[in-house]
Amino acid sequence: MNTGICKKTVQGLATFLTLSACAEGTSFSLLEKAKDVTPEATPVVPLFKAQMATGAVTLVPPSGYCIEPSSLTQKFAAMARCDSLDAKNGALDAPIGLLTASVAKSKANGVTLDDIMNASNTTKVETMTVDGPEVVRATTENPPLGLPKTHLRSATKIDGHDLSLALFSPVESDAQGARGASMLQNMIKTSHDATIAQDVVVQTSPIETQPKKGLRATLAGFFE
Repeated sequence: MNTGICKKTVQGLATFLTLSACAEGTSFSLLEKAKDVTPEATPVVPLFKAQMATGAVTLVPPSGYCIEPSSLTQKFAAMARCDSLDAKNGALDAPIGLLTASVAKSKANGVTLDDIMNASNTTKVETMTVDGPEVVRATTENPPLGLPKTHLRSATKIDGHDLSLALFSPVESDAQGARGASMLQNMIKTSHDATIAQDVVVQTSPIETQPKKGLRATLAGFFE
């Protein structure tokens, strides 16, 4: 499972994402807006949820976070505070951070959080949670976009797919601690619930059928 950030994502975040240091009380900026960017005819609107893996998984960011549209693929999404993406609903007092999600079809033996961290050269520092989905504090030598090496990770299975989450933030941010762990756990729950709800909608949608015809009309149709 690729948990990195592709070039397209970096460009999209650099264009749309500027995280202010004011909310954290430090002079920290995750990204600087790209210069000399030609505005698009149609504004890119941040997303409050998105379907991934060809609709098999419905991704729902934590409260106050939105999906950066240009980062979204069937397998990857990057998220940040909604206000940093110019979304109208604001940030709901969410801590500053960059959240990534990767989705892959589950294999026969399944993929664990340890497997994902090994594949991404990430080292576990400590487990942050007691109940619910496991959230760990981890370090990596190659954090995205120059972010701190220490960050939070979690993983789960949703409808036959592996979902891997990583939350990067300033070292002073609440997202580095228990609040960040709660964000990841809540995101797993809301995404799981939304995926199940979508499955129910698909399975129970009425099948459109043609009006029943009489025998005469049916036979006549063959000779038109």
